[in-house]
Amino acid sequence: MAPARTRTLRRGLTTGRLIACGVLVLIAALYVGPLQKELRLRSELAAGRSHVAALDRRHRHLLAEEAALHTPAAIIRVARSCGWIFPGEQAYVVKGLADRSCR
Repeated sequence: MAPARTRTLRRGLTTGRLIACGVLVLIAALYVGPLQKELRLRSELAAGRSHVAALDRRHRHLLAEEAALHTPAAIIRVARSCGWIFPGEQAYVVKGLADRSCR
């Protein structure tokens, strides 16, 4: 009579387990590069969006400022700050004051 075959479990690192671990490490390594690129692109996208939002706020502010400059009072105020005078007015030069530049 033939001896009964008993199933023995071999513990330790077998060739199949080493190959499976190698495949898992390879798959994980292949995911690292694209994952890093995705995270970097998300960060750049968030920074770009915040920059666009800041530029949009600045644009709205400049449009409001430009609209305010179309009034006669604003035009006269800017001209006076630059030192301009109306025809027929007498200009006086005062020395010793801080240098003011025309914007």
